[in-house]
Amino acid sequence: MNNSRLIEILRVFNKREIRNLRKWIISPIGNQREDVILLFECLLKDERYQMNNSLSKTDIFDQVYTNVLYDDAKMRQLVFFGMKTLEEYVIYQELRKDEIKARIALADFYRERKLDKIYQKNFKILRKLHEDHPYRNCDFLKNEYLIQEEEYISSSRSKRSISLNLQEVSDSLHQTFIAEKLRQSYLMLAHQSVYQTDYKIGLIDEILKEVGQNEVLLNTPAIALYYYGYKSNTEKENTTHFKNLKKNIFKHGHLFPKGELRDISMMAINYCIGQMNRGKDKFIREAFELYQQGFKNGIFLYNNFVSPWTFHNVVVAGLKLKDFPSVQNFINDNQIYLEDKYRESFVNYSFALFYYEKGDYSKAMNYLLHYEHDEMLINLRVKIMLLKIYYQQDEINALESLLGSMRTYLSRKKIMGYHKEGVKNIIRLTKKLLKVKPYDKVQKEKLETLIKEANPLTTSDRNWLLTQLENV
Repeated sequence: MNNSRLIEILRVFNKREIRNLRKWIISPIGNQREDVILLFECLLKDERYQMNNSLSKTDIFDQVYTNVLYDDAKMRQLVFFGMKTLEEYVIYQELRKDEIKARIALADFYRERKLDKIYQKNFKILRKLHEDHPYRNCDFLKNEYLIQEEEYISSSRSKRSISLNLQEVSDSLHQTFIAEKLRQSYLMLAHQSVYQTDYKIGLIDEILKEVGQNEVLLNTPAIALYYYGYKSNTEKENTTHFKNLKKNIFKHGHLFPKGELRDISMMAINYCIGQMNRGKDKFIREAFELYQQGFKNGIFLYNNFVSPWTFHNVVVAGLKLKDFPSVQNFINDNQIYLEDKYRESFVNYSFALFYYEKGDYSKAMNYLLHYEHDEMLINLRVKIMLLKIYYQQDEINALESLLGSMRTYLSRKKIMGYHKEGVKNIIRLTKKLLKVKPYDKVQKEKLETLIKEANPLTTSDRNWLLTQLENV
């Protein structure tokens, strides 16, 4: 019983949802079976549904049907009706969330029953709700189309001689289709780049041409953002599309739900990362500003927590820009959004990076000494930072000991090939760096070639090695 769908669903309910479910179960509208009421009383008793212990079907059967021998068919029937009641509750709750669609359904009812005065009053409320809605995303455009369609049906069936809103119906349908098509096309494009899937995106060329020539469509936020996002990722060298995308994010971001705005912002950030990988460092600032705006809008929070990797990416981008005040403020202001299991370690690592980039190696070392976490990739970066500090402070014995321990670490851990080979390269090249004779030009040139050709090797590690070689 503990693995049943019924229990699985109940486990994701919060306390408020459980309270409302109890009301639904005892209501004759939600349920008319006494045994279903008893079933949920048993399941929800002392919040047993949240426990890990196994719930026996026979125990539940005995509590629901007293003095009746266990009947597996009867138990399955009980669970079936319990599941039906639970799903009807979920459907009801989900449909209630969109008040505009609920009002559209009411309008349909009042129109069909010819309750004209009530219909008109409801339609005014519907229009006001729609106009006052905080978002202007694809769902807003869909609702606009449904409202225009409802108005058309009502007008066409009335006996009054009035003009019909056929143009408005057509325009709203046109905008809805284009917005949804652009959004879906970008999602297919993004998925295609990762999974090497060959999607056929029908009508996209015609839609892009239509939007590019139509100011009304370009001034529609739900269309503009996905239009410029799609163009940015298909015409990467034309940075005007990215600039327009970023401008629209900053200008119209508040008109989108946080989840959708996060996806749009990541669309722009991923473009920046692609440009940075091509050596265009000016996009570091673009990405940093997008991250900062995202944190300002709270879009990177999942259940009130931020991914430690997103936190880390912001710190790294800011440090690459040498924007130390902004990075320090970011760490101090946003560390509260890291989960407890990540907070101390990622804050210590972030401050270690911060002071390392400022050249304050003693403070960086102090934070590294307090870093403790089992995140493998960060552990590798911590070791590489220590490697650089030991080298730059001429702590050769400590450095050689660290290089040996890093090799042992790599041999013991299951690390992805790319990362493993990258660390092996910096270990190998650092050892060669230690053996370089200051006045041996040939030896230095050979090592320079090895550093430049080493692959894989991060840009920051490569630049560090080349800088140290210059200073030998």
